[in-house]
Amino acid sequence: MSTAPAGVVAAIPDAVTQMAWIDAIVAHGVRRPGTAANAVTVEWCAERLAELGCDVQRHALTTTTSHPGPAVLRAGNVELRGLTVPFSTAGTWRGRLVASGDPQVHGAAALHRATLTDLPVSVLDPAVLARHDPSGELATHVHTLPFGPALGKEIDRVVAEGAAAMVGIVDAPWTTSDYFVPYDGVVRPIPAGWFDRDAGAALDALLAAGPVEVELVTDVANRDTRETNVIATLPGRGEGWVVVGSHHDAPWASAVEDASGIVQVLAQAAAWAAMPADQRPHNLAFLLTAAHMSEGAGTRAFLRDWEHRDRIVFGLHLEHIAARAVPDGTGGLVSSGEPDVRWWFVSAGAEQDAWVTRTAEVLARHDLDRSIVLPPEVFGPMPPTDGGFYHLAGIPMVNLLAAPMYLFDPADRPDMVHVPSLVPTARAAADLIAATGGRVGRAAPRIETTPRATDHP
Repeated sequence: MSTAPAGVVAAIPDAVTQMAWIDAIVAHGVRRPGTAANAVTVEWCAERLAELGCDVQRHALTTTTSHPGPAVLRAGNVELRGLTVPFSTAGTWRGRLVASGDPQVHGAAALHRATLTDLPVSVLDPAVLARHDPSGELATHVHTLPFGPALGKEIDRVVAEGAAAMVGIVDAPWTTSDYFVPYDGVVRPIPAGWFDRDAGAALDALLAAGPVEVELVTDVANRDTRETNVIATLPGRGEGWVVVGSHHDAPWASAVEDASGIVQVLAQAAAWAAMPADQRPHNLAFLLTAAHMSEGAGTRAFLRDWEHRDRIVFGLHLEHIAARAVPDGTGGLVSSGEPDVRWWFVSAGAEQDAWVTRTAEVLARHDLDRSIVLPPEVFGPMPPTDGGFYHLAGIPMVNLLAAPMYLFDPADRPDMVHVPSLVPTARAAADLIAATGGRVGRAAPRIETTPRATDHP
């Protein structure tokens, strides 16, 4: 398999530089779509890409964004504080509190738990196409996902029960109510709040003693927002395009989700800008999309509207250079110092076998352990990343995703980035781009813009 030219490898920014970029992005603040911090991040990304020698364009789109504030629950003399559920409804609701699933929940406030799923990685073994796991630990490793069985859409189950409100409990290995799900751009018709596991225990005790009347006060603004994709390009050989992407928005200040993805895209721009145009395998586009937190609206708009979309040869999407976290014993989380499980979703169709082989080779070459290569539809109709839309469009792609349990929580701090993986991941990405050499452009893809069946991490 082709490897990246030595000049490209030498120009990949070191881990110190990449972490300095991550720190700068995190310093902008909570960068949800439609926030001032996200707008600053857009300009910061555009400036860095221009400094690296790319031609930079900004493409606008409009999408529904959600801006939740505090949620307050009062039950007798008990007052509990949490976060209003994104894409729920603001207001004050009073009435009975009933456990979700109880026959009396219709018209009541449903007490519903979001218990994060513990997934034995071995469950995926029948679907695994390749792996790099030199220690063999994935055979017994249990990965805590950032979702429960409802994939972040607990509120939909409550609505289906006929409940008039939701009191959601975040049942996680640490104490938090700051759970930014769902994020699919669909506004629900009921008020809802997230509360922590201690609040859940208090409410369980109240319900055990008899009927409970509550007042739930929620604060959320759902609005149409003009957002921006950043598209930076470098000319290369032929008419085809390789797109290297991630998203620039996040649920919080979020270092892993997805400041780490942003800097991986910047690293590729820096590396390939060091090469003459005639030594780049194709024209290259470095894409940082908007509104991941609104059902990947930016990526869908890019694949629908970009002028060169019918000549995309390959899509490489990079999300999350993540450390595995463990409870700190005081209700918080700390990094274990180890990488979290890495999922590499590889195209289906006639080219899948070739891309599986290439991906397996680069994982071994750069010793990206705890990696498994999976088919694009193992969890649903598309890979659970913004890059999954390439699969729906029929575009050959490789998507990197880590899904640490803290992904939608402020616990996603710079210390949760797995720093030793930054440079090896960038080198692996450069090798995958180099492997596209010699391929030709393709017919206009079948663009799928309907919402996903599942949230994506």
